Amino acid sequence: MTDAIHRTRFLGFTAVGVLAAALLGSCAPSTTAGLVTLTSRTATPVQLTTSFSHGAYTVEPAKTSLILSTVSLDRLADRDFDQAEVVHVEFLWQPRAGRTPVSADATNLSIRYVVLVDDQIGLYGGGGFGWPRGDAGDAGFGVTISGSNLALLDSTDGFRDLLTPARLAGRLDAKLDATTAIRLRDVISQIVTDGLGRTRWVDATPSQNPPSDPHSDLPSDLARMLAAALDAD
Repeated sequence: MTDAIHRTRFLGFTAVGVLAAALLGSCAPSTTAGLVTLTSRTATPVQLTTSFSHGAYTVEPAKTSLILSTVSLDRLADRDFDQAEVVHVEFLWQPRAGRTPVSADATNLSIRYVVLVDDQIGLYGGGGFGWPRGDAGDAGFGVTISGSNLALLDSTDGFRDLLTPARLAGRLDAKLDATTAIRLRDVISQIVTDGLGRTRWVDATPSQNPPSDPHSDLPSDLARMLAAALDAD
């Protein structure tokens, strides 16, 4: 990761106090906002704490997705930013007793996290567990995330990865707006594809015939990790 991010965004303090307020409450949210901390699982942990204020969520035939950004959709589309971060969370299925090793009301998540600094790109991916806040289809919907692991999936040559492997914790809330959510997903997908010179973002185009395997549209490494977590349950 670049020196600029290292100097200004990574903080050497515990995330417990920062996230305490964010992890409270389970009612449906009414605004789009988020607070997430990434902590490297290394001998000398590095932390990145980020606030999100732009984005939306959408309910599609096979999944519910939240996607939030630190900068507006218009600025992302115009490439009018020096630094930006985007987090994309997909609910793989509705909470079901015994489906996760955390609790009966938790659900499994697929997570992508993108760090953009100048012309450098870092694409992180992984999975974990979360507690939904509200019901999919409500005007507002959110998730409290815990027990999630991320690793760098791909990056530009000049990107310095200070996180892998990392744990993600926090809370994300968003208003229901399929148009904004899908456009934001498409814009960040294009930025990543253009920057890396290859497609590395899985297309989540709605389908009237969702696949029977909930892992079928995930990157193979992520699908294997999630399958292993379920087998261990």
